[in-house]
Amino acid sequence: MAILEVNGLKKKFDDDEILKGISFSMEKGQTLSILGSSGSGKTTLLRCLNFLEVPDDGTISVNEDLLFFADNAKLTDVQIRKNRHHFGMVFQQFNLFPQYTALENVILAPKLEAKSKEEVNEIIERGKELLTKMGLSEKMDNYPHQLSGGQQQRVAIARALALSPDILCFDEPTSALDPELTGEVLKVIKELASQHTTMIIVTHEIGFAREVSDEIIFMDGGVIAEQGTPEQVIDNPSNERTKQFLANYLK
Repeated sequence: MAILEVNGLKKKFDDDEILKGISFSMEKGQTLSILGSSGSGKTTLLRCLNFLEVPDDGTISVNEDLLFFADNAKLTDVQIRKNRHHFGMVFQQFNLFPQYTALENVILAPKLEAKSKEEVNEIIERGKELLTKMGLSEKMDNYPHQLSGGQQQRVAIARALALSPDILCFDEPTSALDPELTGEVLKVIKELASQHTTMIIVTHEIGFAREVSDEIIFMDGGVIAEQGTPEQVIDNPSNERTKQFLANYLK
């Protein structure tokens, strides 16, 4: 059974049609990478899945639960918050709260939903476990300005995991990092993939996508131009735009 099913997803801003009918599905435990040049619709797709943008048409289902369809395009704030629980989002720019420590950033959202002191204590312990898993056991009481970019992004990953989402989404998670710090973050994502965490990764790291992905989507002009295994899409692309894109990135 597919954990995520997307059918005919469309989104435009004013007269600019960014997504022109995107359809795909993925299984639980898979890692799906989305490649494409700037303006191809990658980030808009991810933002629609996370309900940071509301699509204009199409459907989104998680575990056969229909979260979005064209007739409910005017979702309430309550519905949007509920839908977002299915997805954890890791942004390019970390988006940590500067006034909170690493641990406080991780546990803030779950604590808002806690119904007892026992739940709060469990959330705190879970936050500590996640930061330890990210290699940040010594940095829990540090504020974002006291952390490197790679450390901040690892806090952001722990924060996304803290709500136990069905699908973890990354939007160019290393684009704001220098090459040395990029390796730190990619190592964490590889470890999550080895644990069969369900992930969607928008990335420009072609070699990383080849190594970590079960499936790859190449987007061009708001459509899926090519989809398949890393061997199919990266090593033996059939679409001319895919070939041109990879030639530019791999030369």
